[in-house]
Amino acid sequence: MRVVVDTGLIVEVLEGSELGEKFLKLVKDGKLKPVITNLTLIEITYVICRKYGISKAKELVKKLLDSGYFELVNALDFSDYIVEVKCNNSLSILDASVIAAAKGLKVKALFKMEKELKDKRFDNVLFIENE
Repeated sequence: MRVVVDTGLIVEVLEGSELGEKFLKLVKDGKLKPVITNLTLIEITYVICRKYGISKAKELVKKLLDSGYFELVNALDFSDYIVEVKCNNSLSILDASVIAAAKGLKVKALFKMEKELKDKRFDNVLFIENE
């Protein structure tokens, strides 16, 4: 199943957490085909940079892209959907972009459980904890 993946889940992968391992297993078993947007890529780089510095961030993001596991799409292709999702929901613009990209690609968005999302009703949002 092709899914647009949120930053939080990618960070779990990079930190080697249990959720990250679960995600990687689903990808390696061919059950998930992850897609990330260029905005998510920027956010991932920023989050890693804050924890480990810019060189480590660039190194890890390069490894992520070179892994061949992730399809990269341009969030601007879904800008109308992003505005619609953001305007109608109290979410970060990045979360809105993941949900909107999934809508535009006619696939699901995959997140780790976050308080901002757990009470919202989106027909195209899945949580790794439930997979």
